[in-house]
Amino acid sequence: MPFGTDTAYALGPLARTFYEVGVELAGGDPQLVHFGYPDFLGGHPHTLPADFKNFVQFDFRDMSSASLRRASDYARSHQIKFVLIFDIQPTRPVFRQLHKAGVRAAVAYWGAPICSLMPSWRLMIKRIGFALARSRADGLIFESQAMADLALYGRGVPPHLIDVVPLGVDTTLFQPVKSDYVYETLGLPRDRKVVIYVGHMEKRKGVRSLVEAAMELLLKRRRSDVSFVLFGNKGNESEEFEKMYRGQGIEELIRFGGYRSDLAKIYPSCFCGVIPSTGWDSFPRSSLEMAACGLPVIASRLHGLPEAVLDKKTGLLFEPGDSLALADAIEYLLDHPDIAEEFGKAGRKRCEEELSIANQRKRLLKVFRKRLFSTPAKRRMERIADLSS
Repeated sequence: MPFGTDTAYALGPLARTFYEVGVELAGGDPQLVHFGYPDFLGGHPHTLPADFKNFVQFDFRDMSSASLRRASDYARSHQIKFVLIFDIQPTRPVFRQLHKAGVRAAVAYWGAPICSLMPSWRLMIKRIGFALARSRADGLIFESQAMADLALYGRGVPPHLIDVVPLGVDTTLFQPVKSDYVYETLGLPRDRKVVIYVGHMEKRKGVRSLVEAAMELLLKRRRSDVSFVLFGNKGNESEEFEKMYRGQGIEELIRFGGYRSDLAKIYPSCFCGVIPSTGWDSFPRSSLEMAACGLPVIASRLHGLPEAVLDKKTGLLFEPGDSLALADAIEYLLDHPDIAEEFGKAGRKRCEEELSIANQRKRLLKVFRKRLFSTPAKRRMERIADLSS
């Protein structure tokens, strides 16, 4: 993992999934699974079993000779055969060192954009460089096809090395059980439907667009049937947004709720979810949690979001940063509750049939096994194909 054990919201459940798939890959023996973190300042990872002890402090972003030697020694001494590295470029020196130490497959997992799209002449150079690289990953996993396309048409990675595995959601934990929980917990006015956002406050997440849309609906269009709650702020992160509407009489209708551990109870008592990203987004877990709880989801038409939210099927899409279009989408669902309910039911069904956590684990295990048991002869043929293309 590239971050310390005090992981961000989405990384904790992902680490748990990696652990469970790793144990299955290891024939059910958790003693054969290891986790590496740059630091342990956050203590024991909260999503891993309390009795799990196979940790190593290691940062795969450090490509110094001492660091590479340490990775090689650790892999050799523990007879590591499969390595999954989060957010690492596919031609780093560490891959060759791991292979020398007996690792059969080293795979990069990407939850973010690997690069930007390239013009055709530069892409050709990238492809040649990748084909000639002496140290490269045995495979790359992305959470959305949009992110995978950046590797194909920006980084020059050949298609046979790429797999797409969307995130999954625990449909037994996140369920459409209607309640008044969000009203009881936050003291929101019960005559107003609640629009919910869950995520970081960084600029790329588009929180400003959502606050602008809320102000448009509450102040200019004078909607008396909606309120907004945003979760994920830490410290004083909400201050820059709260001052946008301070003193205008709507402070109680746009609320920031910090980090929560009870989202599975909060979601079902809300009306719809919003993912207003303006920078980039892959396949956010919050979109699945909202859908699994029966909420229609409104999201930016950006990168992997149209794969997470199906336009006019499980929710609505709008152009990134267009707060008026976002306000229109929210208003449309408010004025058409039957359609909102239809989207919510379709989203729940999709989570059950396609995007459950069980399906994510199965897909990951299939990819891990494919890379682990790929023969050296097949890999040589693939490299020759890369060079000839």
